[in-house]
Amino acid sequence: MPPATIIVEYRYALAMIPLMSRPPIINTLHERLIAGPLPGQDAHFKMAHPIRRVEPFPRREVSREAGVLITLFEKVPGDIHVIFIRRGSSREDDKHAGQIGFPGGKKETGDRDMMFTAMREAEEEIGLDLSAIDILGPLSPLLITVSKYLVHPFVAFSWDPPVLVRQESEIEEILEIPLSEFKASGVRQETKIQLASNITLNHVPCFLINGHVIWGATAMIMNELLEILQ
Repeated sequence: MPPATIIVEYRYALAMIPLMSRPPIINTLHERLIAGPLPGQDAHFKMAHPIRRVEPFPRREVSREAGVLITLFEKVPGDIHVIFIRRGSSREDDKHAGQIGFPGGKKETGDRDMMFTAMREAEEEIGLDLSAIDILGPLSPLLITVSKYLVHPFVAFSWDPPVLVRQESEIEEILEIPLSEFKASGVRQETKIQLASNITLNHVPCFLINGHVIWGATAMIMNELLEILQ
């Protein structure tokens, strides 16, 4: 059975809540996510490895589906933070172990839709209080080529700084990174990524923030969010 808190009705329009009580940047983001169109692949490719830019997008039916949640919150007024996770390495076959990403996971049989999946996984992985968030809208789906998952990102706003507890079997670390850091000079760089003992990717676009390397699908999704905010 799904957790009790996930029964909370989804709130796209937020008609029950005064918009003046939210930060202006959150209202703007919500409006743009709903109105569209989204930057999509153009924004993704700016943070994609060159190999990714020439790979064909596979047919939808050959992809598995997953949902992730990008949660924003204010630590103090005007100081928006984004919640990330560093995945653990409990499974030897986990291709994303040790990488920075967003809370999320694969769609399960009982999930009503991909937004439900993203919310359920965020509650399970980091203890996010779903009754204290608003879903602002979706970002563009993105295929993760190495695992063949079609990922559906959703952006959320937490009304209060969340008290988070990591799922120790899955999550190594929870990161709360200021949104302003992504706009700082020099944060966009290229790096080398060691995928295996005999596989190294060179010239990988990334965000380098306080020693944290954010690359791959996470960087591509984050770049679309940043372009919408611009």
